[in-house]
Amino acid sequence: MATDDIDKSTGGGDRVVALLAEQDAAEAAELQHLKVHWSDAPVLIVFAALFTTVFLQFFTRYVLNDSLSWTEEAARYLLVLLSFVGIIKCQLLDSHIRLEVVDSFFPRHVRLLKLFSLTLMIVFFAVATYTLYVLGSTTSFQRMVSLPFPKYYLYILIFVALMALLAIQLRQWWRLAFGPRS
Repeated sequence: MATDDIDKSTGGGDRVVALLAEQDAAEAAELQHLKVHWSDAPVLIVFAALFTTVFLQFFTRYVLNDSLSWTEEAARYLLVLLSFVGIIKCQLLDSHIRLEVVDSFFPRHVRLLKLFSLTLMIVFFAVATYTLYVLGSTTSFQRMVSLPFPKYYLYILIFVALMALLAIQLRQWWRLAFGPRS
C-alpha cells in the first residue's frame, strides 16, 4: 500500500501530527499552572512510601528471587491510606467525578445541587469517620500480620484524614450556603 493510500485511509497523517502537537501544547500549558502547595506534602509522602515499598517488593521478588513478606501488607495499607489522603486534595480542587450534564441542564440550580451533594458527602464521611472510630477502638489490640505494628496506627492516620476532609467539606458547605451568590 502506498503512502498516499495510507494518508487517505487514515484521514491524513499531517492532521494526526497536528492534533498530537496541539495536545502536547495544551498539556504543557496545564503543567505551567500546576502549583504544589505545602498541603500536598502528606499525599506526596504517602505516595513516595508506596512507590518505594512496591519497588522494593518488585526488586526482591523478581531480581533477587527472594521476596520480603512485609512489603505486600505494607503496600496494601499504604494504598488505602493514599486513597483517603488523596480525597482531601480532590475535595480542595473540586475535582471529584460528577455528572456535569446535570449542571448544564439545571444552570439556575447548580448552587442548590452542589449544596445537596456536599450535604450528602458530609453525612457519608461523618458516618465513615464514626464507623472507623468504633472499629479502631474495638480492634486496637490486633496487630498487623507481617509488620510489628498494631492496626490502630493505620486507623489513626485514616481518622485524621477523614477529620480533615470533614472540616474542608463543612467550610465549603458554609461558604456555598452563606457566601456571596454568583
